[in-house]
This record gives sequence, structure tokens and C-alpha cells, in this order.
Amino acid sequence: MAVILAYITVVLIWTTTPLAIVWSGETDWFFGVASRTAIAALLILPFLYWSKIQTFKYDFAALRIYFFASFPIFGGMTLMYWAGQYLPSGWIAILFALTPVTTGLFAYFLLPNQSLTLRKVVAIALTLAGLFSIFAQNFEMHLMGYQLLAITAALLSVCFHSLGSVLVKRCGTQLPALHVVIGALWLSVMGHLLIAPTTLFNWPELMPREVYAILYAASVGSVIGFLLYFYLIRHVDAMKVALIPVITPVFALLFGHYLNNEVLTLTTWFGTGLVLIGLVLFEWRFKTAKVLKIEE
Repeated sequence: MAVILAYITVVLIWTTTPLAIVWSGETDWFFGVASRTAIAALLILPFLYWSKIQTFKYDFAALRIYFFASFPIFGGMTLMYWAGQYLPSGWIAILFALTPVTTGLFAYFLLPNQSLTLRKVVAIALTLAGLFSIFAQNFEMHLMGYQLLAITAALLSVCFHSLGSVLVKRCGTQLPALHVVIGALWLSVMGHLLIAPTTLFNWPELMPREVYAILYAASVGSVIGFLLYFYLIRHVDAMKVALIPVITPVFALLFGHYLNNEVLTLTTWFGTGLVLIGLVLFEWRFKTAKVLKIEE
């Protein structure tokens, strides 16, 4: 039951995160992601005290896991925040929905007993066709160049997210999820400080909506979301965890439409449908006839 509740909560969090990314980066995208990560890194420390779990580890094996776990945060989230300047939140959710495909590709090369069948190749082709349907008809002409770069950055973000998940799974870690998230967050904070040392000390003038979005993304999106995410990575097959983004795009599109006035066209819905069909086909287990089975 704990695994099921964690799964549902992560789905709800990831449904709202794309809009939080867009809103929190309206004035300064890098400050948005750096402040989110730093606030989350501070907020999570009391959990370490209250949990009374074993001593936090700093040995090489643990540091390697923290490093891999930072890929979705430092690499993936930073790129996605930059992309959020030019893409609607619904597009971000759809691009992030490609996580099962990229996870499957990385798992094929990095994990044992993983296969890449003709069915999966067809599924990948369907998802790419869906993306083309969405983007080709809905670019803003004056921003097309930036939007193409943003889509590329978002795809790289998805790759970082998937690669980090597979590498953490490959390590077969027995570290508590709390320790993995703390290590990943603080490594990401150090990475942001290396890129722009003064960012967190020169606060821009933010609108109230941006402040709320940063606080929500830091507390719920990063602390609770990543704790539950790495908890699932430990207890659930990596590909089942990667199915979470398949569930979120439709709801994220609706959130963006009603809360951020994002335009929804027939080609957007058609392309989204193709992407989701491709993702379900990619993950479908014909022998068991189940798309998703969560084991406690």
C-alpha cells in the first residue's frame, strides 16, 4: 500500500511541476532553478534528524550514487528550466513523457536482461510522429529558433533524468532514499554555485506568483517528489517508475490551458494521443496483458 500511495503522489506532483517550472522562471530562469534546489536542500535536512536512520555515508560507493542521482536534478532540471522560457508547460509535460523511451534505451545498454524489440522500435516511431504533429503546427514564428533549441534542451533533460535513474538502479543501492536525495540536492547546489557563484545572493525582483511557484517546486516538487521518486526506484522496477510521465501529460495540458492561458489545438491533442499510444505500446507486457503492476 505504501508503494501505491507513493506512486499516486508522484503522479500528482509531476502533473503540476511543469507549470511551476514555467512560472518560477519568468523573471530569471537560472535563479528559479538554483533557488528551488537550494531551498529544497535546506528543507530536507530536518528529515535526516527526525528519521533516525543510519549515519549519512560519505564513502566512495555512496558518493557515486549521490552523483548519479544528481543527474535528474542538476542536469535535467537545469536544462528544463531554460527550456521553460520558450515552451508552454504542456509541451514540457509531453516531452518529459518520453522518459520511458529514453529509460528503456539506457536500460538496454546498461542493465542486464533488457531487450529492444521491433514493437518498441515501432512505439518509438509513434512517439516521434506525435511530437512532430504537436510542434510542427504550433510553433510561434517569432520564437521558432528559440523553441527548437528549447525542445533540444528539454530532450537532453529527459536523457539526464533517465540516465540518472538507470545508473542509480544499476548500483543496486541499499542507501535510504532520504540519503540519496540529500546527496543529490547538495551536489546540485554546488554545481549551480560553480556555474554562477553570486546567483543565490542577488535576488531579482519577483512577482508573487513566481515566489509561490519556487516554494511549491522546492518543498513539494523537490523534497517530497524526489524522496518518493527514489523510494520508488528502490522498490519498483525502473521501467514501471518511468511510466509515471505517461499518466501526467493530459492533466498538465489542462492545467496549462486553464491556469496559464496556453493554447490547445486539435494537432496538440492528436500528437499527444500518438505519444501516449507509443509509450503504452513501448511498455505493454503482452504475456501478462498489464501495462502497470505495482508490487509492494
